[in-house]
Amino acid sequence: MQSKAIINALRYGTPPAESSWQSFGRENEIRAFNTQLALIKDGASAVKLMLGDFGTGKSELISTLKRHALEKDYVIATLQIQDGFRFNKINDFYYAIMHNLSVKHHATGKASFNDLFEIWLNNLQHSPFPNQNRFEINAVCQALSQYNMNFARAFLSFMRARIQKNPEMQQVTTAWLTGERQIPYALKQKYGLTGFVDKTNTLDFLSAFCKLLTLLDYKGLVVFIDELDLIMDYRSDLRNAAFQNLKQLIDLGDLQHALFYFSGSKSLIEDADKGILSLPSLAQRLNYTNPAAFDGTNLTQPISCLTPLSSDQLKSLGIKIASIYREAYADNVSIDNTRMLHTIDSLVTAANTRQFVTSLIAHLDTCHHEDDAQMPSS
Repeated sequence: MQSKAIINALRYGTPPAESSWQSFGRENEIRAFNTQLALIKDGASAVKLMLGDFGTGKSELISTLKRHALEKDYVIATLQIQDGFRFNKINDFYYAIMHNLSVKHHATGKASFNDLFEIWLNNLQHSPFPNQNRFEINAVCQALSQYNMNFARAFLSFMRARIQKNPEMQQVTTAWLTGERQIPYALKQKYGLTGFVDKTNTLDFLSAFCKLLTLLDYKGLVVFIDELDLIMDYRSDLRNAAFQNLKQLIDLGDLQHALFYFSGSKSLIEDADKGILSLPSLAQRLNYTNPAAFDGTNLTQPISCLTPLSSDQLKSLGIKIASIYREAYADNVSIDNTRMLHTIDSLVTAANTRQFVTSLIAHLDTCHHEDDAQMPSS
């Protein structure tokens, strides 16, 4: 069943979600990502841009990196520019993160803010030590107050609501903590909530949230943001605001245990008028001040470029896909090895990895249907 799911995803040029599928030929990128995860665990924060042309396999790589982060007990958020938020508003960025969370082994994939606390609360409730709940919750609130006092107070109210099983109080405090602005004043006053998330305190809230995750025994937060190049379509003032927000993420000294992994097209570094170079201070922070000397293959730098798979890598990928296809349709398909290798050789000249994969699957489907036609009807 898993092999059929993999083939079906590849048929449409999308990355398979199955854990057995790993991005092919991207071992160096995965190794560099795991190195970044280790640094995040130790308290660092980082911004990474992975750029590449359409069809080079960015989405497939990102899908694999997400699984690596989840398996290592990081909380992840998956966002796409203009799919629910615009990056020129930093408070919208926080809201989008808080409403697109995922944690390991969560049944529905996405996890709500409430879901993050299940394991921690369960451990507290079964603790053999008296007053363990109160001691740990107060310790967490004290740590959060170093970043934002209002966030710490709201979290304390949230935990009281969970323990007292007060659904209204839990709903209101959850909404406030996750960036909801449209909370009636009377409800905020009732539960001691002050203000709301705005552009002046968003990054404080984000820092407090990342600290909270580590206090709950998660390793940190990894946010994946796709199609960053869509910023270039913004009006000039909105585009500048979006790049300024990106610069703020890099400059945020108090932020720890967070990685922001952006992906997009190479137009971000090729277009001097609308790309990263349009904000020199951002280009400097991303170490992209001399395009002529830029080495996109250096994975330790803030900006890297995903290179197309080589012909040999594509051939190996094709053989792997053919093997999975055999497994998926073992009952009614036979693939001649010599014919298949010839087909793979003829397809490696395809423009990009996605076209190679979809063309190969289309060919295998043709073989499959031919075999079906030759089978006697029951």
